[in-house]
Parts: sequence; C-alpha cells; structure tokens
Amino acid sequence: METASYMWTIVTIGLVTVFLSLIALVAMVSFFKFIFVRAPKAAPAVRESLAKAAPSESAAKAVGIDGAVVAAIVAAIAAASGVSASSLRIASIERTGFNTPVWGHVDRA
Repeated sequence: METASYMWTIVTIGLVTVFLSLIALVAMVSFFKFIFVRAPKAAPAVRESLAKAAPSESAAKAVGIDGAVVAAIVAAIAAASGVSASSLRIASIERTGFNTPVWGHVDRA
C-alpha cells in the first residue's frame, strides 16, 4: 500500500512540473510581442523621374516577347518596389542563360 501512495505522489509531482513549465513557456512567448516591437515603416517616396515616365511598347516588339509577359514583369517590379505600374518604363528585356549548375537544369528543360 505504501508503494502505491509513493507512485501517485511521483506522478502528481511530474504532472504539476510539466504543466507549470508549459504555463511558463506560454507566458514567455506572449511577452515576446512586447519585447520585440517593430517600428511602423514609412511610405516609400515616389521618384519624380519614375512618375513622369511613360510605358514603352517597343521593348516587347524588339525582342518578340508577348505583351502578357511584359505586363507580368512590370507588375512584379511594381509590387516589389512599391510604386504603381503606370509609373514604370521598361527600357529593354533580354533573355539570359542559366545561372545554375548543370544538375539544376533538369527541371527547367
């Protein structure tokens, strides 16, 4: 009878220890949002030279690239730089070779 009482004491102490440590971890993680506060970012300034530029159709015609591809490239650049797509001017589009090793070409073929 004495060993059963001893067993339940050990189980209870173990469970209490586990749950107290879990509560401590949750408290520490919840305080991280107060410790690591990010400052709000300022809005990017629009450059005057970009705002005055008109979209160019000659880049797509010179290389023979579809207009949808040029539109996708312009949209990606506009999204990455934070300016409107109408303020960008594409001067040229060139196809380049692979910059990956030979073993990386398999999935791209």
